[in-house]
Amino acid sequence: MALQLDYVVRETSTNLRRNVTLSFAAVMTIAVSLCLFGTAMVLRAAVGNLSTRWTEDVKVIVFTKRDISQHDKDSLQKSLEDNPSVDRVRYMDDKATMKEFKHLFQNNPAMLEEAQKNPELVPNSFRITPSTKDPDAIIALTRQAETKPGVLKSVSALEGVKRLQHFSSLIQTGILVVALGLLAAALMLILNAIRMAMFARRREIEVMKLVGATNWFIRVPFMLEGVVQGMVGSIFAVIGVYVLDKLMYNIGSDNLSVFSGMVASRGEVNLVMVVVVLLGITIGAVGSGWALSRFLKV
Repeated sequence: MALQLDYVVRETSTNLRRNVTLSFAAVMTIAVSLCLFGTAMVLRAAVGNLSTRWTEDVKVIVFTKRDISQHDKDSLQKSLEDNPSVDRVRYMDDKATMKEFKHLFQNNPAMLEEAQKNPELVPNSFRITPSTKDPDAIIALTRQAETKPGVLKSVSALEGVKRLQHFSSLIQTGILVVALGLLAAALMLILNAIRMAMFARRREIEVMKLVGATNWFIRVPFMLEGVVQGMVGSIFAVIGVYVLDKLMYNIGSDNLSVFSGMVASRGEVNLVMVVVVLLGITIGAVGSGWALSRFLKV
């Protein structure tokens, strides 16, 4: 028998209505598990982007006011260079700072536009590489620099970023473990939903087989049922990932914060969303295919 689109759609919708409770449970389980999976991926990308801000052994950043006088800037630079706890000092002017900002937020047009309107969001700065790894000395250097004339803010991330990376790694592992467990539960829910649909229509399937229906003719509506459940669940998960990205964007948009830059790029978020949708469809197809291989014996 040749498959017809109206037949497939009709049979799939009938199966979904007959198993509405199980279908809803499967969709929500897929949504939660994939949202957790997407959260772990976005968090990983955001922490990676945060780390790039502190590359080249930069441990302290001293942000200066836009209207800082040349005298105050020279005095600040000399005091930093003369400090025994400082190994190297590099000044980032308007062009260098904006170039770095554009690189960090290249896939966030809204942030770039805001920086163009309000240059105060991207202050000039001194990038300092300490000569010591003593946390107390670095904290003292940070606080001392903040008291100088013309300084807007001084931040250090020697230990903070390391703790954040370690904590993020633990969180990601925990989230992924829970997500995998929920994905396994979603597979079983889809399997049971397909099994119940086939059991409810066992007589009809027997008649279809007797009149010459192939296994694929019978399988397709049931497989599409699982795919629809996986797709709907993944759409809810994508919404959750989008909301998470916006929350992280608000946290990382303060350029004076140690967490500035802790945002996933638009390309990274889009990739996570695509992976989530594809994974949802795959889970639905695998769950329904597994059920069919086990229970299509009429």
